[in-house]
Amino acid sequence: MPLPSWDIFIGLTVVIGIAYGFILRRDKTITLLCSTYIGLVVASTFSNDIYQFFNGNKVIADQIWIRSGAPLSTISIILFAASIIFISGAINSSSNRTGDLSPIEVIAYSGLTMALIITSVIGFLPEATRGHIMDVSLVAKYLFQYKTLVVLAGPVSLIFLNIFRK
Repeated sequence: MPLPSWDIFIGLTVVIGIAYGFILRRDKTITLLCSTYIGLVVASTFSNDIYQFFNGNKVIADQIWIRSGAPLSTISIILFAASIIFISGAINSSSNRTGDLSPIEVIAYSGLTMALIITSVIGFLPEATRGHIMDVSLVAKYLFQYKTLVVLAGPVSLIFLNIFRK
């Protein structure tokens, strides 16, 4: 029995992300999108230092170090996911606003969030794994090929869709 393709996995992830966006509503969906950008910056900036710490190359307080075989891609993805969870959780818990539900905005923001997450995770993978996914998945290939457009689409959509708000 053949395994499902990466395209099916990516499609299901986007559908689940959009459904989750409808549960969150507009304001919290925007928060999740912004948290994803912050998580991308945190993972890109600090993953190499944490990788060196986990491989015993960096020492904290001249005493603490960890020796493990965790690859850089795993550390980057875990740091990316943890940043999104903690940042969006902290922001969402401090806000009681629910916002009005506009299906177009929720679909746009949720879809862009999921595209950014998928593109970022593919970018954090080792070159050989990324190449394999690009070979077998048309969706992953296009998402990663247009990574700059995916990264810029979030802020542009926030500006564009908020122009028409009351």
